Amino acid sequence: MFFIGIFGIDEKQKQITVINNVICPACGALARFEILKTYSYFHIFFIPTFRWNTKYYVKPACCGHMYLLDPGIGREIERGGNPQIRPEHLSPVNAYSPYKTCPACRSRVESEYKFCPYCGSKF
Repeated sequence: MFFIGIFGIDEKQKQITVINNVICPACGALARFEILKTYSYFHIFFIPTFRWNTKYYVKPACCGHMYLLDPGIGREIERGGNPQIRPEHLSPVNAYSPYKTCPACRSRVESEYKFCPYCGSKF
């Protein structure tokens, strides 16, 4: 936070909604998406006056990946709409994950394994 007298600049993150029963694009599991909004804002006496740098993120509950959501879809969700989130609306933020999810048995496995230690299927 940046202060000069009675005004300043700050950043905020808030959860907009949770969408259930969606397929995760990273691991293919049936999961829950948390839709998050981040933005920077200028405030006077701690009252926000204007915002900029608004971004929407999708965080699946299954594998720990994070995706940047298309701003148009994010605004529609924030207004109470129910658009379908497709893979083309998402761009990965963190490409590396320490874990993979086995497509056969849905077990969480370390990313350096080539075969699932639980069921033996190949990744």
